[in-house]
Amino acid sequence: MANASAAAPISENTIYQGRPAALDSLWRWFWSVVTLSLLAWVWWFKAIGLHLKVTDQRLIVRRGILSRTTEYIELYRVNDLQVEEPLFERMFGYGRLLVSSTDRSAGMLVLRGFKQPTELADRIRAGVEQARRRRGIATIVEA
Repeated sequence: MANASAAAPISENTIYQGRPAALDSLWRWFWSVVTLSLLAWVWWFKAIGLHLKVTDQRLIVRRGILSRTTEYIELYRVNDLQVEEPLFERMFGYGRLLVSSTDRSAGMLVLRGFKQPTELADRIRAGVEQARRRRGIATIVEA
């Protein structure tokens, strides 16, 4: 008899199946909203604290609201420009401009959130060429 009961399948009934809520309490919802709001404020202050000015001789990047830092990059020192347009930013006409230069303090400058980044890159490139011509700097092309 012990043999017969071991061979018979045991019926299994599910009593409960599910997952916990990602935010299971009002306090977690509250802190999630507060955290995201603070993060949005930080990004907003960083955006209003950045000012870019392009002249016919240099790029001037001013950062900060209360305390300020200003970087000056001579246009003739700019080596390369790269435009990045992630999908969400591109949908709204924004993107990032990466500026590579021979300047020691600002070797790679990342400018985020600028409208029409391709047009901005073209303007800077034209200014770079003009600054190099004015200074008599020839570009060496590697083969």
